[in-house]
Amino acid sequence: MTGQLSSERIQHSLATYKKTFELCDISWPDAIKKARVHENVLNKYTPHLLDELHGIATGSGVQDDSLLALNCRTEILPPDFLQHAMASDGHNVDDSVDTHANECTSLAIAREKSPVWLAQNWDWVSLQRQGLIVLHAVPDNAPAYITVTEAGMLAKIGINDQGFGVSLNILRSHTDGQSEGMPVHFLLRALLECGTVREACEFAQQLPYASSSNIMIADESGDIASLEISPAGCKVLPSNGGQLCHTNHFLNQAFASDDAGIAGNTSTVNRLETAQKHLSAIRNFSDIKKLLCDTSNGLESICRFANDSLPEIAQIETVVAVAMNLTEKTLWVSAAQPSITDFTEHKLN
Repeated sequence: MTGQLSSERIQHSLATYKKTFELCDISWPDAIKKARVHENVLNKYTPHLLDELHGIATGSGVQDDSLLALNCRTEILPPDFLQHAMASDGHNVDDSVDTHANECTSLAIAREKSPVWLAQNWDWVSLQRQGLIVLHAVPDNAPAYITVTEAGMLAKIGINDQGFGVSLNILRSHTDGQSEGMPVHFLLRALLECGTVREACEFAQQLPYASSSNIMIADESGDIASLEISPAGCKVLPSNGGQLCHTNHFLNQAFASDDAGIAGNTSTVNRLETAQKHLSAIRNFSDIKKLLCDTSNGLESICRFANDSLPEIAQIETVVAVAMNLTEKTLWVSAAQPSITDFTEHKLN
């Protein structure tokens, strides 16, 4: 059913990443070959998710291999893909141009006698706004969930009926793409089968990884953590006084020395500092929206607009904002940047 209802948007996602891969001299057959490297890990830890992927492929009329490549796009794209994208139209890439794949600002809040919140702005190429879906799913033997994801991908940002939620920030390590591992979008879907932060940490720490990301997790009890993953493993960052935020650089010192995305990257530092500055004042949905709407630092703000001087495929912006009330099992998603569009409510029944 998911494949049938979202078939046009799945085709849009495939077209976007086909173009993106080609800019990095990766043909679609090459992308499929790179994705298949991770099948052994998937068969060992999450074989049922390959069955789920097959169902989406069948419903949408797309080959399984193509959806596998789509779900492994983080593992396939090289850390310098924005440089390739900028150079695609002869754009001069010099020190004045930010070539970091800055994506997303995440935060979690757990206050006494208040709901537990998990929220983020999802920043990515503008083209993929047309490929987004809000998926309500009721698996046979796992928690029901809602996820805001790219059509054809198993999951991204989401909440399940156990009051457990996940969000995502891209990270980059110098060792990304050199080994097999659990693809991050498969991991996000697998984590939506967990009921608690503790369960999710135990699952994530046993897995090998091929690429880097940060997954912020929280549950309705108020437990909050960030899972920083890389080919070197998984490090758990606990909350600080019932609150936590993250952008696009490693915060765990064991991984920081191998960070491929921090040098010269003022955006990720500025967005983290802005979030940290206002985090303690957040109490409710209105406060969260105010932070997600922040445009105080131009192109390096939490709510980001595209730099239209760059090629379209290289324009990174806030595609949507998502806020999740884990206590009430409710998710809100904006239609575009939250500073210019409203939120729509989605509730797990």
